[in-house]
Amino acid sequence: MERDDIYSRRSPDAPPSGADEPPILVSERAPRPPEDPRFEAVPRREGDERARRDPSAIRTEDTEPYIALQYVARLFKVAAMVVVVALAAEMVAGVALEGAGALIPLMAEVIRGVVLAAILWGAGDLTLLLIDVGHDVRAARVLLGRLSARASSDVLPRKEREREG
Repeated sequence: MERDDIYSRRSPDAPPSGADEPPILVSERAPRPPEDPRFEAVPRREGDERARRDPSAIRTEDTEPYIALQYVARLFKVAAMVVVVALAAEMVAGVALEGAGALIPLMAEVIRGVVLAAILWGAGDLTLLLIDVGHDVRAARVLLGRLSARASSDVLPRKEREREG
């Protein structure tokens, strides 16, 4: 059995194929967008700014990292670690100087210090999250620039075309 025979076989229950009718192309079925009289296709010219612009180009400020925010995040986390070390030193000094009677008042200080350290650590994590959000915004700006450059490369408002011509 040849390859063409496999694909040309039809089941006896199949409806007639309508082989005498030309196939309908998908582009013929798709609805066409309404034509706007304000816009019309304009061929690219040598001096046209849109022709010179590379839609895939990325500005240098879109690739620069957020150095200052990274330092702020590190600062918050270092401050949280300093608070924890200070709490440990306060516990050791309190027990050494006052004895076991200082444990109950020191526990209140430790709880406050741990809460402060947790808030500082969380602020550092939120700063890192802001950096990630900034990267997402930059990526969205780059992609939007590429889309708008691609969309506007062939279509100019008629008023602009009349001014240029």
